Amino acid sequence: MLLTISVSVIAAFIVIFVLFLIPVLLQIRRMSRELEKLIETARMQLTPLSHDLTILSFELKGIFQSIHRQVDKIEEGVTSVRNAALSLKRFQEEVQQIVEEPLLELASWVKSMKHVVEAFLRIFRRQ
Repeated sequence: MLLTISVSVIAAFIVIFVLFLIPVLLQIRRMSRELEKLIETARMQLTPLSHDLTILSFELKGIFQSIHRQVDKIEEGVTSVRNAALSLKRFQEEVQQIVEEPLLELASWVKSMKHVVEAFLRIFRRQ
């Protein structure tokens, strides 16, 4: 008799467990269907997104190449300006060297002539 009661209690627990398990299994089934829909939607959206990312990467590559070319041109321009400045400085030094000495001589000559004229004027004023 104890065995019959034990088997009956165990059977009752199993029936109750199955009754609780059925809604859980149904919920898992619904969740798996929703997950399938979500995965399919993601897959459908992923293809155009992948295509757009590919196009974007090619466009970015072109932009970066263009920037690189522009930087090279700017570097060439800066080098040209620097070379022109050096040439201008050399020209200025050459002109200064060519002109400075004669101008100093001319200035000293003018100063000497001034002294001579002043001396003549002093002599003629005394008389």
